[in-house]
Amino acid sequence: MSELIVALDGMTPDRALQVASDLSHLQTNGLWGFKIGHSLTFAGVEWVAELKKLGKVFVDLKLYDIPNTVENAVVWLSNLNVDLATVHLSMGRSTLEKIADKGVGILGVSLLTSAIPDECKRIYGGSPAETLHKLFREARETGITGVVCSPKDLHLLDQIDPEKTLLRVCPGIRGLKDDTGDQKRTMAPAEAVSDGANLLVVGRPIVGRMDYLNAARHILNEISLTNQGIADM
Repeated sequence: MSELIVALDGMTPDRALQVASDLSHLQTNGLWGFKIGHSLTFAGVEWVAELKKLGKVFVDLKLYDIPNTVENAVVWLSNLNVDLATVHLSMGRSTLEKIADKGVGILGVSLLTSAIPDECKRIYGGSPAETLHKLFREARETGITGVVCSPKDLHLLDQIDPEKTLLRVCPGIRGLKDDTGDQKRTMAPAEAVSDGANLLVVGRPIVGRMDYLNAARHILNEISLTNQGIADM
Protein backbone atom coordinates (compact mmCIF):
# COMPACT_ATOMS: atom_id res chain seq x y z
CA MET A 1 0.00 0.00 0.00
CA SER A 2 1.32 3.42 -0.96
CA GLU A 3 1.80 6.11 1.68
CA LEU A 4 2.53 9.85 1.84
CA ILE A 5 5.67 11.62 3.04
CA VAL A 6 5.31 15.35 3.68
CA ALA A 7 8.44 17.37 2.89
CA LEU A 8 9.07 20.08 5.46
CA ASP A 9 11.67 21.90 3.35
CA GLY A 10 11.95 25.68 3.26
CA MET A 11 10.67 26.52 6.73
CA THR A 12 12.12 27.31 10.14
CA PRO A 13 12.58 24.49 12.67
CA ASP A 14 9.75 25.84 14.86
CA ARG A 15 7.39 26.13 11.90
CA ALA A 16 8.31 22.63 10.69
CA LEU A 17 7.52 21.13 14.09
CA GLN A 18 4.18 22.95 14.17
CA VAL A 19 3.20 21.67 10.72
CA ALA A 20 4.32 18.13 11.60
CA SER A 21 2.34 18.26 14.83
CA ASP A 22 -0.79 19.42 12.98
CA LEU A 23 -0.44 16.59 10.44
CA SER A 24 0.75 13.78 12.71
CA HIS A 25 -2.73 12.39 13.44
CA LEU A 26 -3.05 11.56 9.73
CA GLN A 27 -0.69 8.59 10.20
CA THR A 28 -3.78 6.45 10.62
CA ASN A 29 -4.87 7.61 7.15
CA GLY A 30 -1.73 6.80 5.20
CA LEU A 31 0.78 9.44 6.31
CA TRP A 32 4.18 7.70 6.55
CA GLY A 33 6.04 10.63 8.11
CA PHE A 34 8.18 13.64 7.22
CA LYS A 35 11.14 14.52 5.00
CA ILE A 36 13.77 17.04 6.03
CA GLY A 37 16.77 18.42 4.17
CA HIS A 38 20.08 19.98 5.19
CA SER A 39 18.90 23.01 7.16
CA LEU A 40 16.42 21.13 9.34
CA THR A 41 18.74 18.16 9.91
CA PHE A 42 21.40 20.54 11.16
CA ALA A 43 18.90 22.20 13.51
CA GLY A 44 20.31 19.71 16.00
CA VAL A 45 19.98 16.31 17.59
CA GLU A 46 17.32 17.51 20.02
CA TRP A 47 15.20 18.97 17.22
CA VAL A 48 15.31 15.76 15.17
CA ALA A 49 14.36 13.83 18.32
CA GLU A 50 11.30 16.08 18.72
CA LEU A 51 10.29 15.44 15.11
CA LYS A 52 10.68 11.69 15.64
CA LYS A 53 8.00 11.89 18.34
CA LEU A 54 5.57 13.00 15.62
CA GLY A 55 6.30 10.32 13.01
CA LYS A 56 8.93 8.61 10.93
CA VAL A 57 11.76 10.78 9.61
CA PHE A 58 13.35 10.71 6.16
CA VAL A 59 16.61 12.72 6.01
CA ASP A 60 17.31 13.86 2.45
CA LEU A 61 20.97 14.90 2.43
CA LYS A 62 21.85 13.18 -0.87
CA LEU A 63 25.27 12.18 0.46
CA TYR A 64 28.12 11.97 -2.04
CA ASP A 65 31.71 11.49 -0.88
CA ILE A 66 34.45 8.92 -0.37
CA PRO A 67 33.37 5.65 1.33
CA ASN A 68 34.62 6.38 4.87
CA THR A 69 33.11 9.86 4.95
CA VAL A 70 29.73 8.63 3.78
CA GLU A 71 29.84 5.71 6.21
CA ASN A 72 30.52 8.07 9.13
CA ALA A 73 27.62 10.28 8.09
CA VAL A 74 25.27 7.29 7.84
CA VAL A 75 26.33 6.05 11.29
CA TRP A 76 25.61 9.55 12.66
CA LEU A 77 22.15 9.47 11.07
CA SER A 78 21.56 6.00 12.49
CA ASN A 79 22.39 7.33 15.95
CA LEU A 80 19.71 9.98 15.41
CA ASN A 81 17.23 7.10 14.91
CA VAL A 82 16.08 8.41 11.54
CA ASP A 83 14.28 5.92 9.34
CA LEU A 84 15.48 6.71 5.81
CA ALA A 85 18.39 8.65 4.33
CA THR A 86 19.51 9.43 0.78
CA VAL A 87 22.82 8.98 -1.02
CA HIS A 88 23.71 9.34 -4.68
CA LEU A 89 23.75 6.05 -6.57
CA SER A 90 26.53 7.39 -8.77
CA MET A 91 28.99 7.19 -5.84
CA GLY A 92 29.74 3.64 -6.83
CA ARG A 93 29.21 0.11 -5.64
CA SER A 94 31.90 -0.04 -2.93
CA THR A 95 30.35 2.85 -1.00
CA LEU A 96 26.80 1.56 -1.39
CA GLU A 97 27.77 -1.89 -0.11
CA LYS A 98 29.60 -0.33 2.85
CA ILE A 99 26.52 1.56 4.08
CA ALA A 100 23.74 -0.88 3.16
CA ASP A 101 23.36 -2.25 6.70
CA LYS A 102 24.06 0.54 9.19
CA GLY A 103 20.72 0.77 10.97
CA VAL A 104 19.06 3.31 8.67
CA GLY A 105 17.27 2.59 5.41
CA ILE A 106 19.41 3.80 2.52
CA LEU A 107 17.71 5.25 -0.55
CA GLY A 108 19.75 5.76 -3.70
CA VAL A 109 19.02 8.93 -5.64
CA SER A 110 18.93 8.25 -9.37
CA LEU A 111 18.18 11.24 -11.62
CA LEU A 112 16.73 14.34 -10.03
CA THR A 113 13.20 15.27 -11.07
CA SER A 114 14.66 18.53 -12.39
CA ALA A 115 16.95 16.69 -14.83
CA ILE A 116 16.47 17.04 -18.59
CA PRO A 117 17.80 14.76 -21.39
CA ASP A 118 20.49 17.17 -22.61
CA GLU A 119 21.95 17.45 -19.10
CA CYS A 120 21.86 13.68 -18.70
CA LYS A 121 23.72 13.16 -21.96
CA ARG A 122 26.36 15.74 -21.05
CA ILE A 123 26.95 14.50 -17.49
CA TYR A 124 26.43 10.73 -17.75
CA GLY A 125 27.16 10.13 -21.43
CA GLY A 126 23.86 8.47 -22.22
CA SER A 127 20.11 8.91 -22.43
CA PRO A 128 18.04 9.09 -19.24
CA ALA A 129 16.85 5.50 -19.79
CA GLU A 130 20.39 4.18 -20.26
CA THR A 131 21.61 6.04 -17.18
CA LEU A 132 18.72 4.90 -15.03
CA HIS A 133 19.19 1.24 -15.98
CA LYS A 134 22.79 1.46 -14.75
CA LEU A 135 21.90 3.27 -11.54
CA PHE A 136 18.95 1.03 -10.69
CA ARG A 137 21.13 -2.03 -11.19
CA GLU A 138 23.64 -0.61 -8.68
CA ALA A 139 20.84 -0.22 -6.14
CA ARG A 140 19.49 -3.72 -6.64
CA GLU A 141 22.87 -5.46 -6.52
CA THR A 142 24.28 -3.64 -3.47
CA GLY A 143 21.49 -4.41 -1.01
CA ILE A 144 20.35 -0.89 -0.17
CA THR A 145 16.73 -0.31 0.87
CA GLY A 146 15.39 1.46 -2.17
CA VAL A 147 15.62 4.24 -4.71
CA VAL A 148 14.40 7.78 -5.17
CA CYS A 149 13.20 8.39 -8.70
CA SER A 150 10.69 10.31 -10.72
CA PRO A 151 7.36 8.46 -10.94
CA LYS A 152 7.84 8.66 -14.70
CA ASP A 153 10.83 6.32 -14.33
CA LEU A 154 9.06 3.53 -12.47
CA HIS A 155 8.53 1.50 -15.64
CA LEU A 156 12.31 1.47 -16.13
CA LEU A 157 12.81 0.32 -12.55
CA ASP A 158 10.37 -2.55 -13.22
CA GLN A 159 12.74 -3.79 -15.94
CA ILE A 160 15.63 -4.03 -13.45
CA ASP A 161 13.64 -4.96 -10.33
CA PRO A 162 10.57 -6.90 -11.52
CA GLU A 163 10.17 -8.55 -8.10
CA LYS A 164 9.87 -5.07 -6.54
CA THR A 165 12.47 -5.76 -3.86
CA LEU A 166 13.48 -2.09 -3.82
CA LEU A 167 11.40 0.51 -1.98
CA ARG A 168 10.18 3.05 -4.54
CA VAL A 169 10.18 6.62 -3.23
CA CYS A 170 8.88 9.25 -5.63
CA PRO A 171 9.09 13.04 -5.40
CA GLY A 172 7.72 15.25 -8.17
CA ILE A 173 4.11 14.56 -7.18
CA ARG A 174 1.81 17.29 -8.43
CA GLY A 175 -1.90 17.69 -9.06
CA LEU A 176 -3.14 18.99 -12.39
CA LYS A 177 -3.53 22.51 -11.00
CA ASP A 178 -0.29 22.59 -8.98
CA ASP A 179 2.71 24.67 -10.00
CA THR A 180 5.50 22.27 -10.99
CA GLY A 181 8.17 24.84 -10.06
CA ASP A 182 11.68 23.59 -10.92
CA GLN A 183 10.58 19.96 -11.27
CA LYS A 184 10.36 18.81 -14.88
CA ARG A 185 9.09 15.22 -14.60
CA THR A 186 6.00 15.23 -12.40
CA MET A 187 2.95 13.02 -11.99
CA ALA A 188 -0.39 13.09 -10.18
CA PRO A 189 -0.72 11.04 -6.95
CA ALA A 190 -3.18 8.47 -8.31
CA GLU A 191 -1.08 7.82 -11.41
CA ALA A 192 2.10 7.41 -9.33
CA VAL A 193 0.40 4.89 -7.04
CA SER A 194 -0.96 2.97 -10.02
CA ASP A 195 2.53 2.84 -11.52
CA GLY A 196 4.02 1.32 -8.36
CA ALA A 197 5.26 4.12 -6.10
CA ASN A 198 5.47 2.98 -2.46
CA LEU A 199 6.09 6.38 -0.87
CA LEU A 200 4.99 9.67 -2.44
CA VAL A 201 6.96 12.74 -1.35
CA VAL A 202 4.92 15.95 -1.45
CA GLY A 203 6.09 19.33 -0.21
CA ARG A 204 4.89 22.59 -1.70
CA PRO A 205 1.41 21.39 -2.80
CA ILE A 206 0.78 20.75 0.92
CA VAL A 207 2.98 22.97 3.09
CA GLY A 208 2.84 25.85 0.61
CA ARG A 209 -0.88 26.25 1.23
CA MET A 210 -2.53 28.12 4.09
CA ASP A 211 -4.90 25.19 4.64
CA TYR A 212 -2.17 22.53 4.53
CA LEU A 213 -4.19 20.10 6.64
CA ASN A 214 -6.97 19.85 4.08
CA ALA A 215 -4.41 19.75 1.25
CA ALA A 216 -2.80 16.72 2.89
CA ARG A 217 -6.18 15.07 3.43
CA HIS A 218 -7.05 15.55 -0.24
CA ILE A 219 -3.87 13.83 -1.41
CA LEU A 220 -4.23 11.05 1.18
CA ASN A 221 -7.76 10.43 -0.03
CA GLU A 222 -6.55 10.16 -3.63
CA ILE A 223 -3.85 7.70 -2.54
CA SER A 224 -6.32 5.67 -0.48
CA LEU A 225 -8.88 5.40 -3.29
CA THR A 226 -6.18 4.27 -5.71
CA ASN A 227 -4.82 1.74 -3.21
CA GLN A 228 -8.33 0.34 -2.79
CA GLY A 229 -8.85 0.15 -6.53
CA ILE A 230 -5.62 -1.82 -6.95
CA ALA A 231 -6.58 -4.15 -4.09
CA ASP A 232 -9.96 -4.83 -5.68
CA MET A 233 -8.49 -5.79 -9.06
